[in-house]
Amino acid sequence: MNSLKREPNLKILLTKFPLKINWWESINSTNLYAKQKLAAMGYSGPVLYGSDEQTSGYGKQSRHFISQKGGIYLSLVIKVPQLNWQNQGLLTTGIAWQLHLAIKEVFHLDTQFKWVNDLLFKSKKIAGILVELPQPQVAVIGIGCNLYQERLNNELKTAGNLLTKMPSEKQICQFIAQITENLLEFIPHFDQINFLPEYKKKLALMNHDVVLTLGKQRIQGKVTDLTQQANLVLETEEGLKNFNAGEVTKVRDF
Repeated sequence: MNSLKREPNLKILLTKFPLKINWWESINSTNLYAKQKLAAMGYSGPVLYGSDEQTSGYGKQSRHFISQKGGIYLSLVIKVPQLNWQNQGLLTTGIAWQLHLAIKEVFHLDTQFKWVNDLLFKSKKIAGILVELPQPQVAVIGIGCNLYQERLNNELKTAGNLLTKMPSEKQICQFIAQITENLLEFIPHFDQINFLPEYKKKLALMNHDVVLTLGKQRIQGKVTDLTQQANLVLETEEGLKNFNAGEVTKVRDF
């Protein structure tokens, strides 16, 4: 099988779901395309967009996201009726958890989390998640995951590959189908927070001193917990504070 057959193969693997699937060899950005289609056509049910590569992939704050061949790049468009501004972080962490489970199921590897939207393997970022809300209660869930890109580390030292060689097309399709199935079954109940205790065990910076960057603010503290909305709890000089957004970096040991 080659990636030209990916779309029909995914439709077979996901046949029990009322899901439209579109797959490309290359696209500017699956999230961007999804938002354009939503603006033009409106929401008529869940759709999965995917590509072998992206020429203009982006992450949080529109930062460039390396999207070369050797990864998978997905956008799931889905209605999330219970979504609100307070629990959006919980949705993102739940998506990360479902991706973690899919990796374990298909590749038998154990990943960790960098709050709020990255997956780590051997201390390197191997996946990122971007949730956008172009319409009320309609989410575009973007997932980029590095499987095996030969020159990845030359471009970004903090990024890594999940695998040591490119998997078979059958494995890739199984992986994409597993992620999609996980999300379609999880998202209607994401706010039940059943996954949070297990998620916290895999949080890479738990009990570490970090700096959280939020806009122009830089807050230093120790990661102590997550709230039930998956907000990060920091022990700071002013006491315990929790945050629903921000970029976290570990304070280096000297």
